[in-house]
Amino acid sequence: MIYKKTRNSILVILSLILLLCTAACTDQRETRYQTYVDSLITANYLNACEEYIRATGANQDDAEAMYLQNVTRLAENLESYYGLEISSDVELAPRMVEISKKIYGKARFNTKEAFKDNNIYYVDIEIYPIDILNQTHDEVLEYIEDFNSRVEKGEFNNYVKEDYEHEFASGIIDILDEASDSMEYADPETVRVRIIQSDSNFYISNDDFRKIDMAILSTDASKYEEASSTDASLTDAE
Repeated sequence: MIYKKTRNSILVILSLILLLCTAACTDQRETRYQTYVDSLITANYLNACEEYIRATGANQDDAEAMYLQNVTRLAENLESYYGLEISSDVELAPRMVEISKKIYGKARFNTKEAFKDNNIYYVDIEIYPIDILNQTHDEVLEYIEDFNSRVEKGEFNNYVKEDYEHEFASGIIDILDEASDSMEYADPETVRVRIIQSDSNFYISNDDFRKIDMAILSTDASKYEEASSTDASLTDAE
């Protein structure tokens, strides 16, 4: 059988848990809110949890679990995006998680001081979206075309499905790994989040965190609208 590999849509799936912060003092709220948002992003994407722990009162284990959940989600989404079947692959599944750590470890953002508007506090974050999906687009397509040619020539006729999937996925992962060493970024965009105050706590909504997440990694495929039929168009999750 000839397997044809295509790229699937990448989905963003976020936890519905609201991330809380400890009580704010009546003074220096602008700085405290900025620190909270900055530490939240840093903990989720850069695995630097110290400031987040100080700002929120979370413990080290919870902060590390939050980070691991985030990078594992990216690994699973990349597997889906490229049509890989490696969830049970003892070599490649962990390797995809490690590459996801590298990708998120290159996150670039600048958190601004909070400001007040009509008694509501907001924080703006300037984010440079990681553009690795577009950065590797042409190389991935070339690899897929070459791989399919090898399939048609019968190179994998004696492979069991697991070995075939491993062989294909290894090439995709190699491309992502190499590209993550010289990351490219899309044009910066600003995400504005609202600080929600509740009793003595404050936090941002899951929807606002989702906006940050969607900006961290670019899934804009507009530059590839006329891509070949081998390539599936990208769509963001609603």
